[in-house]
Amino acid sequence: MHYYKYKLITASGDVQTGKSKLPYNDLMSAVYHLERDGGTALHVKKLGFLSSLATKCQRLRLQKRLSKAHQSELLSNIALMLRSGITLTAALEEAAGSLGRSDVADDLSTIISSIQGGSAFSEAAKKYPHIFPKPVLHLIRIGEETGRLDAMLKNAADHLKKVQTIINNTKQALIYPSLVLTVMTAGFIFWVYYVAPKILSLFEEMNITLPALTVVVMKVSYFFQDYLLYILAGLGLLIFTFYVLYRWHPRLRKAFDTLLLKLPLAGTIASASILAFITEYFSLLLNAGVDLLHSMTILKNSMRNAAFKEKLGEITENLVRGDGIAESFRGGDIFPTYVIRMINVGEMSGTLSEQLNHIAEEYRNRLSNLVAALGKMIEPVILVTAGILFAIIIMGLLLPVYDLASQVSGY
Repeated sequence: MHYYKYKLITASGDVQTGKSKLPYNDLMSAVYHLERDGGTALHVKKLGFLSSLATKCQRLRLQKRLSKAHQSELLSNIALMLRSGITLTAALEEAAGSLGRSDVADDLSTIISSIQGGSAFSEAAKKYPHIFPKPVLHLIRIGEETGRLDAMLKNAADHLKKVQTIINNTKQALIYPSLVLTVMTAGFIFWVYYVAPKILSLFEEMNITLPALTVVVMKVSYFFQDYLLYILAGLGLLIFTFYVLYRWHPRLRKAFDTLLLKLPLAGTIASASILAFITEYFSLLLNAGVDLLHSMTILKNSMRNAAFKEKLGEITENLVRGDGIAESFRGGDIFPTYVIRMINVGEMSGTLSEQLNHIAEEYRNRLSNLVAALGKMIEPVILVTAGILFAIIIMGLLLPVYDLASQVSGY
């Protein structure tokens, strides 16, 4: 692939200039490609190494991942046009203009150029994972091999919609407690850092004996006053260090992911989300005609949770040894009995993909129900915790006032 700078007169008479990435080494092939729609090339120049590198860097900088909703829309539109008899390049060109993203349109134009230059769609799309993720690439490759590209693209679009639903439900389940915890923490810091010191300084000026609870509140308040910036800086450094170690230290990542699955609420959400993704993706691959071992390998490589990733690797090894599917999944103790039982039924009846689809739907429903019930589950705990916390602060501030009023009334 090489970059060419061009200036041409289009078939409608407009003058068009720009840069294009084309799969040609010689200048004449690039000219013929640019004039394929009836235009006339006025100037075409192959960019040198530095100019090509600068153009590539600029496009990488502007490159932004396409959301799963837009990916699904794009694939669905292409599938619909292919089913109507439109050629692949024409379908890609038409779909490029429907998203309203100039960077994606440029990338799709490059893919079209690659296809016109003799590359397969899957090979050209592989260079743009922000538009065509790995699951979609596997289905595109299967569609090319079987001659059912439109059906595979439609399946990929439906799969991305379901995955987006799983992601949305997971985010909704996690956002509410995170938001409430953040607001509570901010409110607590505001009270002990800004409000409490003003009242406590008044008590000190009056030189009265302070109750034990007020002394505790005072010490906490002064501690936050003296070390708040250090606390925030330390917290930021801790988060950054954990992020780096999580990204680059496999053992720590596995330990954290395993711990996450064992937590009471977060573990339920994470487990339901991951199991919905695994069974949904597994069913999709089997329905597409991917063999069992290859499907398991793709699943393992697509998994982000290190604990599940390791178990999927062990299951793949068991399948290679000749163990049954349900027996292999039973060896990975991270999978619930319900999932193994449904897999066993599918294996015995020859309806594994259907059973996996049922499991995926069940876990999607669980996530939806969990999101709906989460507010009712957490709200009492939050109210009680916040009430106790702020009651301690207020009592610590009001007790000296009560004692002072008692002393005054005694006189």
